[in-house]
Amino acid sequence: MSINVDLFYFINHNLQNPICDMILPLITHLGGFIWLLIILVVLIIYAKLKNKETLKKVAIIALCALLFADLITYAVKLIVQEPRPYLTLDNVRLLVYEEDVFAFPSGHSTSTVAVITIFVLKIRELVKKHYNVAKILLILFAIVIMFSRIYCGVHYPFDVLAGAIIGIVGALVVSRYENKILSKINF
Repeated sequence: MSINVDLFYFINHNLQNPICDMILPLITHLGGFIWLLIILVVLIIYAKLKNKETLKKVAIIALCALLFADLITYAVKLIVQEPRPYLTLDNVRLLVYEEDVFAFPSGHSTSTVAVITIFVLKIRELVKKHYNVAKILLILFAIVIMFSRIYCGVHYPFDVLAGAIIGIVGALVVSRYENKILSKINF
């Protein structure tokens, strides 16, 4: 077996416990594209209504990073076409089901890390006090989402790692063009 499969089985089987079995299937969905899209749109509308210009700009850039990184992930999934672990391995503890049969890279990891990266980069502009605590909480949220994808049986560790890398790179590319993007969007 490969290290990818060995790590998958270690997390999916050896770390199992009733608390994670109950909580992680619920939490894992919060890192999905649709949930993050909804959260960002709500944040943008809230920021617009409350005249919170900085929050609005950060949420718009995070939305662009989400869209850009997920587009890359979608293309890679179509090219690689790696089946999910539960489709190829025996004895997988499957706690959630995914309609998409392709695993590499993890879309949830891409989405979560793209959005979290933007917020971590901009945290000092958003939170005046305790920004290091906020940054740690955001990073922990991303780690829990990524871990949950393996724990729930829908991704290999390398799927999650690749998704995280795409999320970071996508966020950094969008961040690089932040001023141009914001100048084109007048909301």
